[in-house]
Amino acid sequence: MTGQRTRPDRLLRFAVDAAGAVVPDPARRMPGRGLWLAPAPDAVAAAAAKGLFARGARCRVQVAGDLAMRTRRAWAAHAAAQVAKARRAGLVLADAAAAGRADVLSVAAEGIGEGQLVLRHTPLTRRLAADLALLAALGPEDDGR
Repeated sequence: MTGQRTRPDRLLRFAVDAAGAVVPDPARRMPGRGLWLAPAPDAVAAAAAKGLFARGARCRVQVAGDLAMRTRRAWAAHAAAQVAKARRAGLVLADAAAAGRADVLSVAAEGIGEGQLVLRHTPLTRRLAADLALLAALGPEDDGR
């Protein structure tokens, strides 16, 4: 929507639900082509203020006033679920000394309260690392004040 061209895993995806409301889609599973936005702390609020969601959807949409907060929370919940899935699959390594190896990823997961994670290098963990980077780009959670 902002005109920035990059890989989809570096963009936030939104979709329009059946009621016509814009909702975050961190799993990228909702129907439609989606509304893609470059991550930044104020990107969601700026896109809503400029009417970019309606322009991108090519129809009238409802944009909640707290969409930015909902977006951050949706990405945090999605990333936490992905970390849990990676733990169950044995992809989160307990040995931080493994961080220097070529077959592992070391990612910051402060956005979900995990600190630094060392992950085996797989498609799941690459996607998890991208989701954590998006979450970090959204900035810290606003407590509504």
